[in-house]
Amino acid sequence: MAQPRVGCVGWSYPEWVGPFYPPRAEAPDYLALYARVFDVVEVDSSFYAIPSQDMTRSWLESSPDGFRFAAKFPRLITHDKRFVQVEDPLRWFFQSLSILLPKLAPLILQLPPGFSIGNGRPALEAFVDRLPSGYRYAIEFRHPSWFTPETYQWLGDRGIGLVWSENDYVPVPPVVTTDFVYLRFIGDRSLPKLTGEIQRDRTAEIRKWHAEVRKVQDSLAAVYVFFNNHFAGFGPACVNLWREMDGQERIDWGLAMKEEGQKSLLDFE
Repeated sequence: MAQPRVGCVGWSYPEWVGPFYPPRAEAPDYLALYARVFDVVEVDSSFYAIPSQDMTRSWLESSPDGFRFAAKFPRLITHDKRFVQVEDPLRWFFQSLSILLPKLAPLILQLPPGFSIGNGRPALEAFVDRLPSGYRYAIEFRHPSWFTPETYQWLGDRGIGLVWSENDYVPVPPVVTTDFVYLRFIGDRSLPKLTGEIQRDRTAEIRKWHAEVRKVQDSLAAVYVFFNNHFAGFGPACVNLWREMDGQERIDWGLAMKEEGQKSLLDFE
């Protein structure tokens, strides 16, 4: 049985200082603190800008052995250029991400909502067939035209995961196309302010997808689950909801932030 790795989308949230991070935590320490609690994260910032090699090297050094990074392909590739003439940004992306290879989870292609199978299939298929080996990939479709047996077969033939997601664009069928499942809980960014606490009750949606994972996890090598901060208002608390449904104890942030035999930032005035 694949034990799910459950974490958040991103770690750079000032709103988490106090509710999650210690009160005096500063931005350069966020990842190392996050990695004391969770063993996986989805890098959302790579969607907005290709990280530098110095940045990915710092991520590697700030996380323990066994930690995993998933990462989104840049929107320059997926949304702006729509997979056409993307040789340069693709090379830059992998030059940086290759530094994280020992700790990489799947890399995610998030497609635009208007990118349908009718207007996008040739470009997507040509792009995917040029991707370097040695990495795992998953695709998040946001147009209903993609959810066909032909698409699932195409993904399966290439060992690519169909991203499962709770989102406001399209209902996603829980179809398994490879030996892992990648599940995303995405918010609509309509929350007026992130406060470091749950603002919407999304228990029903979490329970629905938890049941789907339980149906298939015996046959999988890995399961990755990520909560966007906008999904319910506070990603770490959503992880605890999932853990409760899975029969696991809730994580005590204050205790987890403490290294054994040392004082944490919580112990200082």
